[in-house]
Amino acid sequence: SGGAAPRVLLVVDGANVARFRQDGSFRPSALRACVEFFAREGVPEARSGAALSAARPAGAALTPRPVPVVEARVVVTLSETHWQTVVADAWGKSLDAREGVAWTPTGTDDDLFTIQLASSSGAWVVTNDRFENHPAWAAPVRGRLVRFAFAGASLFVPAADDLDRFRQAASVAAPRHRHAR
Repeated sequence: SGGAAPRVLLVVDGANVARFRQDGSFRPSALRACVEFFAREGVPEARSGAALSAARPAGAALTPRPVPVVEARVVVTLSETHWQTVVADAWGKSLDAREGVAWTPTGTDDDLFTIQLASSSGAWVVTNDRFENHPAWAAPVRGRLVRFAFAGASLFVPAADDLDRFRQAASVAAPRHRHAR
């Protein structure tokens, strides 16, 4: 058999999410808050595969090579320059081990990897980037962006209208909340 088609529902623009704070500091906890928010929405984290990644065998430098997505539902794109920061965190190390991070080579524009992955898989992109520096490349994904904010240090808050459009398109039902009477 020819294998299953890639099934990426969501691409997280890792640098954009992790650097959302005004000081521009890189926070892996922001990535975790984002991915875990969508996991609660019914979008499972990556199980295997990450496209357009730079594969990193243990102890070796990152080498760019395409890796097919098999069962990944959420993929975080990040420049390899953030590898040490992300895998220093237990959750980040787990996400990397499950191939839920598409590592982009140093010196390349990680936005192009994010756009290409989302475009080729029909995925939505979590970002506040307008991709204005890539108008032609970004055109296919402009209608599939999920904007966000953070409340406090780690409460991920997606834009309600974008989240509703994502839920409808991805057939992800809103979680049922229990209301006190």
